[in-house]
Amino acid sequence: MKTVLLSLLLAATGEDAGVLQKVYVQGSSVNLRKEPGKDAEVLVKAPIGTECTVTGTAAAEWMKVRCGDYEGYAAVSLVGPEKPSVEALKAEANNPMLTPEHREESALRAALLAPEDAELSKLLGELFFERNFRLLEGFKGTGGTKRTFSNTCGWRAVDVCLRNAAAGFLREVKVRAETRKDLFVVAVRDSENVTVYRGKYELDPVTTKVKAEVLERSSFPTTPVMDKAIFAGVEDVDSGNADIPFGHFVLDDASHALLNGIPSAWALLRPGRQGLLSMPFNDCLKKPYLLEFHPDIHGRWLMLRETGPGGREAFWITSVSKRDNELELSLAETYGNDRTRMVFKLPEGRKDIGYLNDMTYTFKLHRYAEQHDNCKEGGP
Repeated sequence: MKTVLLSLLLAATGEDAGVLQKVYVQGSSVNLRKEPGKDAEVLVKAPIGTECTVTGTAAAEWMKVRCGDYEGYAAVSLVGPEKPSVEALKAEANNPMLTPEHREESALRAALLAPEDAELSKLLGELFFERNFRLLEGFKGTGGTKRTFSNTCGWRAVDVCLRNAAAGFLREVKVRAETRKDLFVVAVRDSENVTVYRGKYELDPVTTKVKAEVLERSSFPTTPVMDKAIFAGVEDVDSGNADIPFGHFVLDDASHALLNGIPSAWALLRPGRQGLLSMPFNDCLKKPYLLEFHPDIHGRWLMLRETGPGGREAFWITSVSKRDNELELSLAETYGNDRTRMVFKLPEGRKDIGYLNDMTYTFKLHRYAEQHDNCKEGGP
């Protein structure tokens, strides 16, 4: 097929007559390579519509061309004798009989040729999310480490709730979230790349808490055209004092497996009457003082520790390892550069009590007698 394509292209350009003819880049871009091969050095990346001169042939898949000041080999499938047409590409992008991948690629090529076309840019953004939802619908599972996160939505719509969850504790990023039935696609743009999370979610209508699982993650370099298509009207995230670049504190699969293997919430215990352990209770918030482990959509884990009335600490877990029955946690303060280490001694056997440094916790939140702190105006 590629041999036939090459023959037709050469015939169309008139090279058989010994005349140097013109071809045009048809793909969104084409790599002009030093030698005819996918692993050969890239001399320059020529954008769609670039006019090149045919200077020779090498093999069925490659054509030797000169594009501006560079001469090298281009893939035959990405060049053609006719200049690409915005209207023809628009028609392809709007054709529902074509695959989402084909339609998105046509919209991208058209948008590169006409970056000022707002309607075309909007269509490209819609097709981007359509393709990602189609990928989710056909997802078969990889058997990899489970990545989950949750967020309380309150009165907000689920897509806004997911956007806020993805934007938390980040700086200089843009975030857009879309939902369809029980599926979500979240796109996050930093200074270099767009990272896409695809997954599923459940919303508890009583608590308004959304529980979500990331099924797939992908990324690609950011470009002005895709930035405009995906994030038009989206403002940069402002997380106040949370000055954390995107990609920091993301844990590996082994760390996720260790943290997923323990309960996410533990109640503080203290000696009560007759030396028996009791559970201090925050009467203002109607709950015990908790130690909690929270993963987010990016693969970061936040450890929250309430030590008593007015005492609350938050740390990013930067690494975790297990030795015997202990988790060794390396931590970074959420609003500072201070680092520390803590050891969490896990319950043994069928017991429920663990120890974080010198503090005692249980994952059975209703087992122990409550030790109440009277709720006063302004807090306990």
